[in-house]
Amino acid sequence: MRQLSLFEGRTLPAEPGLLDGAAGPPPGDGAPAGQLDLFAQRTLRLSRAAGAVAAGELGEARRTLAELAALRPADADVRRQSDRIAALERELARAAASAAPAAALLEIARGLDLESGAFASLRRVLLGRVAAALRAAEGDDGRLEGQPPGYYWLAAGEVAEAHASLLRAVEARRSARALFLLGDAATSLGEPAARRFYLEALLCDPFDAALASARDEAVRGLPDVARYELEIEDEPAAWSAPVGIVTGVLPPPLGIAIALGDAGSGGAAASGGAPDRPWSPAQDEALSMARRFVAALAAASSREARRSGEAVIEARRAMKRLAPALFAAYMARGGGALQGG
Repeated sequence: MRQLSLFEGRTLPAEPGLLDGAAGPPPGDGAPAGQLDLFAQRTLRLSRAAGAVAAGELGEARRTLAELAALRPADADVRRQSDRIAALERELARAAASAAPAAALLEIARGLDLESGAFASLRRVLLGRVAAALRAAEGDDGRLEGQPPGYYWLAAGEVAEAHASLLRAVEARRSARALFLLGDAATSLGEPAARRFYLEALLCDPFDAALASARDEAVRGLPDVARYELEIEDEPAAWSAPVGIVTGVLPPPLGIAIALGDAGSGGAAASGGAPDRPWSPAQDEALSMARRFVAALAAASSREARRSGEAVIEARRAMKRLAPALFAAYMARGGGALQGG
């Protein structure tokens, strides 16, 4: 599953793996058997240092490595790691004192190892600090490189914190990005409401890059269903919401706080937010049609319409004009009350 990456297009420097599990003596150490207790001290202190690094306690890691260096002054690997930790500690101090601590911390996090081990764990700790610094500076709907704090908490593995922050973000402004990420957090927590957040995001801006990395595989695949199963060739992503509703992946749009009519000039999101970049005229037109289809679909399934057969017929005619293949799929499923996934 592809995830939105903080590190795309970046080459990270290779670092010694001493704190990532290589706790044995360095090659060619040549220590006699009587000094095996020093090897045990090396293993123990490296393990403690790795744990401190993983927890973000660099001062403790530096002190532990300094103790080990005093025991084994000829161990070049220990000295190298000790220097690395000290340099990283200085970088973090500068970042905390900078005018933009969140951005500075993010750059440091990007310079750490991506593989498993102590520095990978430290990277997640730092991403959590990025989120906290961004929220402190700009609130839960603040943005760093186009992402709200909740995105960085998700990347840090702090899903509950991400979920709470993203809930506050969408209360402030119901942007597609925050709604997609809230859907991701809710999916990870196993919440039934997750797909309602995805539905609102898709009605708001189905062209947002977050759709391609949605944690719900069925939601992520909706543009492909539109293109390859329903043969919607023109801007299939725009049709993700109605396709999801008709196929049962997404729930009915009841209670969604978004106008379902025309998309409007320039692609302004009907919920009061706005896309991160302007839509093309083709995207704008396709989403306008998709929203009208959802509006007609909801109207055809409403209690009021069912008391008036004429209203149902009119809504179905509108759906058929807008997307004949999608309307046929709707009718094949019974054309009745909407069912949600």
